[in-house]
Amino acid sequence: MRKTLPWLSTRGPAKGPLNPPRRRAAWLGPTALARVVSLGLMVWASAANASHYAIADVPRLITPGQVEKLHKGKVETTEDLLNKGAKSKDRKALTKATGLTGPELLVLVHRCDLLRIKGVGSEMVLLFEAAGVKSTADLVAKDPAAMTAATESANKTAKISEKPPTEPQIADWIGQAKKLPQVVENK
Repeated sequence: MRKTLPWLSTRGPAKGPLNPPRRRAAWLGPTALARVVSLGLMVWASAANASHYAIADVPRLITPGQVEKLHKGKVETTEDLLNKGAKSKDRKALTKATGLTGPELLVLVHRCDLLRIKGVGSEMVLLFEAAGVKSTADLVAKDPAAMTAATESANKTAKISEKPPTEPQIADWIGQAKKLPQVVENK
C-alpha cells in the first residue's frame, strides 16, 4: 500500500462547494521527477556553454541573402552552421547546397566558432575581426593586454561597440577559448 501525504490525498472530508476534492499534484510522480531533473540538467548545460542563435537573428554577422541560401542547406542556427561547416569536406557539400563560396562559408563558420565563447556576441565577433582575430584559434594565441589595445584601436577606427571589452573580459574569453576544442579545419 502506498502512503501519501495527508494534504495531497485524494481521500478526505466530504466533497462539496465549500470543501472541493483534493487532488494529488501531477508533478510529484516519478516521471515528473525525471522531468524536473532533466530540466535542471538543461539549465546547467546551457549555463556552461555560450548561446547559439537562429541565423536570421545575427544580421551583423550573416546577411539576409546568406540566410536565405543557408536555409536551402538546412542550416537554421549558428550551431548548425558550425557543425555542418567545420570540416573541409562538409563545407564543400554545404557550398553546393547553398550556393555560397567556400571562403565566404569559412568566414561565417569562424564567426560561429567565436560565438561558442560565453559572453561573446555578434558585436564582439566583429570587433575581434577588426582587431585581426578571425577564430578561436587566433584568440588563443593572443595576450590579453595586447588584445585589449588592439580592440580599442579597432573600435576607435570602425566604431563597432559603444562599450569595448575590458582586459579582464578579454582574459576570460581567451581562457575559455583555450578550453574549447578546435573544430574548424582551415583547408
